[in-house]
Amino acid sequence: MTQRFELELTPEEREALNAFAASASQTRARRARIVLMSAQRVPQVAIASQTGLSERQVRRWQRAFQRRRMAIFEPAPGRASRTPRKPRGAAAESAPQPAAPAPRPGIDAPRKALTLADRPGTLPDDPMSEAGRKILAFQFERMLLHEPGSRLGEDIEAVHDMRVAIRRLRSAFRIFEPYYRRKVLRPLLRDLRKTARCLGRVRDLDVFIFRTEAYQATLPEKTGLEPLLEFCRADRETARADLIAHLDSPTFARFVEAFDRFVSTPNHGARPIPPDAPVAFQVRHVVPRLIYTAYENVRAYETAFDQADVLTLHALRIEGKRLRYALEFFEEVLGGELKGVIQMTKRLQDHLGDLNDTEVAGHYLREFMERFEQSQAALPFGERANVEPVVQYLAYQYAEKHRLLTTFPETWAAFNAPEIKRGLALAVAAL
Repeated sequence: MTQRFELELTPEEREALNAFAASASQTRARRARIVLMSAQRVPQVAIASQTGLSERQVRRWQRAFQRRRMAIFEPAPGRASRTPRKPRGAAAESAPQPAAPAPRPGIDAPRKALTLADRPGTLPDDPMSEAGRKILAFQFERMLLHEPGSRLGEDIEAVHDMRVAIRRLRSAFRIFEPYYRRKVLRPLLRDLRKTARCLGRVRDLDVFIFRTEAYQATLPEKTGLEPLLEFCRADRETARADLIAHLDSPTFARFVEAFDRFVSTPNHGARPIPPDAPVAFQVRHVVPRLIYTAYENVRAYETAFDQADVLTLHALRIEGKRLRYALEFFEEVLGGELKGVIQMTKRLQDHLGDLNDTEVAGHYLREFMERFEQSQAALPFGERANVEPVVQYLAYQYAEKHRLLTTFPETWAAFNAPEIKRGLALAVAAL
């Protein structure tokens, strides 16, 4: 049954939400769009599809707005709170309001002023090194935009968005690496990997805790999962401390400076173009082969589906992600048919991502049971806790894994449909 959320907005709320929906902050804009579509009685599944979230996340923000209204929106990164307007007729000698503290770069606001353009500005005639600089600069700003929210830790989507920006940066480096000198890229890639590891540990625990709490909400009040949640929350605090220590480090500060210099200086680190022979170096010449190579790497897995295990499908997920990022990087120079291809590639990626989440959850659950039983060994037999609820949750994860495995052929068939192949060919033909 299609679910709709009953929600009424005041004119003032609607006006503010429309402004937020046009905000440069992806997190704020997405949240505002959820509320606006909910007020229009758009089904939750449609909202999830249009915002790129799960239906569960959509319901979470619907309930949050119902409880807290506009308080769910934090001040935009880099902007101090506005000073309240003085009422008309107020005495001139009224005591002045204390000034808001200046935002601290990297903590309350991004480390540098951000332009946050809607698109990188890639052109068909761009040399690949120049296109790479534009695309890397575009994703670099998104990484910096979400650093303050990742530090704060109140919205798990901030860590996710910063991590995704870094994933896109690393994927872009794979594409553009042949067009830059390796000694320029090597230190940037090294620091990106370290930051990605710190964010990944926090993100995996955020997702596991969120899904465990949602699972717990479907069960009777006393479920026995609190020890598990406490175990994971403690691990998350340790992971968050490691992340913040990394973001506070001089190494990360130097990395940001070096990366900013790299993407803001045309031709910095670019390999020279040989003058004595025709070489494919412009976007319009290189990208068709690049796109189809990424597509080929995904299609190659269909020969292994009959005996594919979770590790094989995880490798397919990585190739699918690289294909999607490549399509998105060059979307502005490719044909409009690309949107459907990107949407179906994302569906494939999401299905495999959910499958990977069951693997991660199983790892945490088995690790918890082993450590928890060791901690119980010092207690008298009659005082030892029962881990049966955790075992039941592990069984639930195995059942979910089975469901995702058995329904994967449907997702693959949709991705591999003739209309998707045709859309890809038409989009690439625009170059």
